[in-house]
Amino acid sequence: MSRLTFLNTSDRRPTPAKKTPPVQVSSTQKSRQESTSMSDRASEHQPTQEFTAANFPTPHLALRGTADDVQVRGFADEQARVARVMLPRVSAALALPSTGHRVEVLTLAYDAVVRWRRALAATTDDARYGVMGRPAVSRYAVTLDEDGPNYDRLGDVGRLRAGARWDAVTGRWTGGTDTPASRILAVYGLAARRRFAVECASSADRLANEVGLPISDRLILGNTLLCGDAAREVAVRLAARLGERRGVAEVETTGDLLYVVTADSDARRAAFREAMLVLAMAERGDWSAWWSAAYLLYQAPLFKKGSDATNRVFLAAVGAALLGEAPVIPHDIDLRCMVLGQNAVMATPLLCGQVTA
Repeated sequence: MSRLTFLNTSDRRPTPAKKTPPVQVSSTQKSRQESTSMSDRASEHQPTQEFTAANFPTPHLALRGTADDVQVRGFADEQARVARVMLPRVSAALALPSTGHRVEVLTLAYDAVVRWRRALAATTDDARYGVMGRPAVSRYAVTLDEDGPNYDRLGDVGRLRAGARWDAVTGRWTGGTDTPASRILAVYGLAARRRFAVECASSADRLANEVGLPISDRLILGNTLLCGDAAREVAVRLAARLGERRGVAEVETTGDLLYVVTADSDARRAAFREAMLVLAMAERGDWSAWWSAAYLLYQAPLFKKGSDATNRVFLAAVGAALLGEAPVIPHDIDLRCMVLGQNAVMATPLLCGQVTA
């Protein structure tokens, strides 16, 4: 059974940016960074390690029992291949002499990974889904600005149990056996409920993440956790939309539901640019900067589908260039950054237990 030892995740007011762990840059440091020569930065950011599938553990959320788990796990090989391709590019970006140029080229590198994910979706079936649940290829090119925010379930999600069946009378998924996907969502559902208990009044059904931007020194509202009436209202809307799109909508709209909802457009754009700034201004070996950028990227999806794999590949490549070693991307990095507060995510690598299937 999945288990995760959580810290107190109270994060209603993240530490102001100048005091946060992710990146601390004084005017003197910034001036020194801007004046560093191309050759000096290049020597600091040489690729040092090969990528393998082991750098991309299969997300438990992708292991849904009804899918081809062998093919799902094989996706790690493709991610490793693309990370190898991207490593020289992000290494060159980090070696550029000015912060502005580093941000620009890192952004172009990220966009290249987006294009890879979109092209892959056009040529390869996603083994995580059955035929009915498989998203259309166009969803990888549709932006949240065009089609509205993403809503993701947390907690007890019956459709992810192997062998579960839809009961049209009760409007619920029944039966089945737990899968890694259903277990990990239950774990993070518990984390979300603990956040509500610690950070909100008992009647609250919304909890917005306040996200500190460590370079810009300001706060934005990131994604939002929903429970109670707010979650049920979302479920009703989703059921209606899926019914129009697919002709059938097997969406639970009653019970003790939990959702996480993406941030608005301005906040997502600010978070993405801040992630690039954090990486561009980071010192070599700064793991806290890498985690800060990871959190910000998961607050900043652009498209309806594909952001998770894009983030994993980009973070692996830039991590190898920045940290001097190819990082192993936590299988639950998406859920950590979407559900836990910013300070808890920054502390997780040091102070939280591991998730096991």
